[in-house]
Amino acid sequence: MISTPDGVIDVNGRSRPLGGPADQARLIALRGAAAVVLVGAGTARAETYGPPSKAGLRIAVVTKTCALNFSSPLFSSGAGLIATTMSAPALSVDTVRAGDTDVDMAGIIAQLPHGVVHVEGGPMLNAALLDADCVDAINLSMSPRVGGFRGPSISQTPHALRHFTCVSLTTDSGFVFARYEKVTTA
Repeated sequence: MISTPDGVIDVNGRSRPLGGPADQARLIALRGAAAVVLVGAGTARAETYGPPSKAGLRIAVVTKTCALNFSSPLFSSGAGLIATTMSAPALSVDTVRAGDTDVDMAGIIAQLPHGVVHVEGGPMLNAALLDADCVDAINLSMSPRVGGFRGPSISQTPHALRHFTCVSLTTDSGFVFARYEKVTTA
C-alpha cells in the first residue's frame, strides 16, 4: 500500500493521487511476481480496476455482498474472480468461497492459484488478513506528498500485534519503498 508520511492513504477515496511513475513501476514489478492479486471490493470500485497488463494474472475481489458490476472490463475479460462467503448468492463469474457469513481469508487463500498472492488493499482487507495471520510480507510505498484528509489507516484496527522486520529499503524520485517480512519463531 501507499501512505504519506503523515498517514494519509487516499485522496477522495483513491490512492492513485499519492503515487507517481516510480510508485507505478514498483506496483507493476510486484504484480509481475504474483500468481494472483487480492483486492477488496471497495478498492476495486474506487480505483476502477480493469484487466491486468500481465497475461494470465487473475484479480480476486473480496466481497460479502457481491454488489459489483460484473459487466465491467475486469470481469468481462475473465481476469476477475470473486472471493466471498458460502452464503453469498450464485454468481455468473468465477468464484471462490470460504466462511459462512464472513469471508474466511485463510480458506480463500488456500483456494487461490499457488504462488505469490499480491494484496492491494484496502484497509479493511489488510486488517482481515492480519487478523487471520495470513500476511508474510508488507510492501509499503511512502509518498513524498503530505496533507489531505486523514481517514482510515493502512489497516483498520483491531488486530493482534505482529512482528515484522524491514528487509529492504530503497528510494526513487522522492518515494521510499520498504519491504517488511514476518518474523517467525521456531
